Amino acid sequence: MRWSLHMRRRALGDPASEGRRVWEWIQRVRPLHPSLDLWRPTADSPQEAEQSPPITQDYLLQEIHQTQIDWESESFGVAPAFSGQINQGSKLELYFNMPNPGDASIGLAISEALGAALDASEAFADTLMHTTASIFTPNVIGALTRDDIPITPTPPPYRYLPGWKMFFASDSPHYQRATQLATRTAPVANGAIFTFGTPDTYPTILN
Repeated sequence: MRWSLHMRRRALGDPASEGRRVWEWIQRVRPLHPSLDLWRPTADSPQEAEQSPPITQDYLLQEIHQTQIDWESESFGVAPAFSGQINQGSKLELYFNMPNPGDASIGLAISEALGAALDASEAFADTLMHTTASIFTPNVIGALTRDDIPITPTPPPYRYLPGWKMFFASDSPHYQRATQLATRTAPVANGAIFTFGTPDTYPTILN
């Protein structure tokens, strides 16, 4: 199955300082799976990606800085890097001051290889969610979502893609309802990760 991971948080500083937190996250997830070990710059062609050296923290911060200049806005997004095999990797996406001022988000469009690991091991899915929530506290909301699940016509009240595993901050108005619906709850950082059934049943539970 194809998966996506998203986590929105309250930024603790400017985009550069948030970029350092992203770099810390990359270092933390690298040992979790072979496809997360090598991170390359996003490139215009497979040949360019093949020739590019692995990203560094300096490269990541420069990409964030340059994208903010190019967008000429405090609100901007950037896809600076990917991990895993060329043309089959997991794409990193970062957003700043979106959708609200002071917000920052990380997204990972998960590769087939990494998705297969999630399919095979719920413990791995838990570790990936827990690591992400721990690094980016204070989080607002997050989700590990199957990409092949149709989006419901009526947006959920929490205004986020529903996921098999979701993070809600303890002060979220949706925290108590998530507690009632979840089949498993794991406190972490400033909230908890909620598991809703299985990768096949979570849309029914959340609907």
